[in-house]
Amino acid sequence: MKLFSLRLTTLKSKLYAIVFVSLIVRVVAFFALPNSASTLGPDEGEYANLVGWVAQGKAVSEYPTFGPNLFNSARSVILPSSLFYRTGLNSLDSIRLTASVYSFLTTILVLVMILKLSKEKGNASFFIQKHQTMISYLFLTFVFLPSRYTWSILGLRESSAEFWTMLVFGVIFASNSLKMKASFKLTVIFFVANIMVYSSRPQVGLVLSTALVIYFLATIKKRSSMLFMAVAIVAMVLSAATTATITTTATTATTATNPIKLLNNQSEILFAHHKANQVDAESIIVTPGCPFMTETSYNDLLCLVWRTPQTTFTFLFRPLFGADVTSLPSLFAAAENIFWLGSLLFITVILVWVRRLPFFALMAPSLIFAFIYSTTAAAYEGNMGTAFRHKSLILWVVILLLASTIVATQQRRAEQQGISGSS
Repeated sequence: MKLFSLRLTTLKSKLYAIVFVSLIVRVVAFFALPNSASTLGPDEGEYANLVGWVAQGKAVSEYPTFGPNLFNSARSVILPSSLFYRTGLNSLDSIRLTASVYSFLTTILVLVMILKLSKEKGNASFFIQKHQTMISYLFLTFVFLPSRYTWSILGLRESSAEFWTMLVFGVIFASNSLKMKASFKLTVIFFVANIMVYSSRPQVGLVLSTALVIYFLATIKKRSSMLFMAVAIVAMVLSAATTATITTTATTATTATNPIKLLNNQSEILFAHHKANQVDAESIIVTPGCPFMTETSYNDLLCLVWRTPQTTFTFLFRPLFGADVTSLPSLFAAAENIFWLGSLLFITVILVWVRRLPFFALMAPSLIFAFIYSTTAAAYEGNMGTAFRHKSLILWVVILLLASTIVATQQRRAEQQGISGSS
């Protein structure tokens, strides 16, 4: 007699099974991890120390290593972790549990969006229903891609930044694709999510705000765009006022009336972070040369633009086999980068072939964000290890592009079959 019978015959059952397995693996991983900071995420030791400091009621302004700056730029992780700490967990387990919970919530968020979209009338729903197996594999890739899964169970900020960023786009998705009105509840969620992105990683928050303003300006005729743009700007201003790492310098303030000088100043800040991230790094990203390195004005901005193609390639696809493998972690990173390089090559080839991108309107805000994030992060990163970790934030955009381009190939083949059949 069978105690139970599990049949994964529907998309919903397949997705639920992936979510359930991910939960079980997370629980196992939580208890299997060593009681010391991982070498894959050495920053988690610092975050764990801060969790203990905050949970004991000590002033963050007196934190010996970074003062209040680290707390201000990681509150969305530190504060929940301090609550776990007060239940009896040690500080390292507390922040690991917080990171894992955030990542599991992201999995639930993606699950809900897929199921909601599958019930709506339209091309996206038709595609989901017709290609359930492919959707399941793409979802499985998102949930269990080794690097993303590793960062999600360690005490790092990646899971928090990912969840709140995707929640922001989830609200836009609900408003645009699910035809949900910009209700008070939806607007509040959008506002809080924007604030929490800054409280997870301020640099991501600044990129997100920029991408949102560009997208909403392009769709300004929509009433919801005007409302959400105003909310995003308010969230940016409030976050900038309370997050030390985003505050402007005196030089920036004095040049605010000159957009070129302002951009040049921001490029200098990016380059300064790039150099700082090279210090004591095992996999340094060598700063590309620049023909504009002179004493003339705006040379830093020109150099930033000149280096963008090379730095963006490095951010997205390195370490590479035969060039950058110097340790076991870099070997695994190089192996996974085959997926990243193969995916982007596939997407590029298909776009050149079919010259269309199905569901473009659905993906437009996330594509703007991914483009700005990739180019600015490329200028910011100073070592391949950190860059590889930060890249996981745009994995979901790559998954969306893969789904869209696969649909494009099927549409083109159907058209060709129709032409040959009628000839």
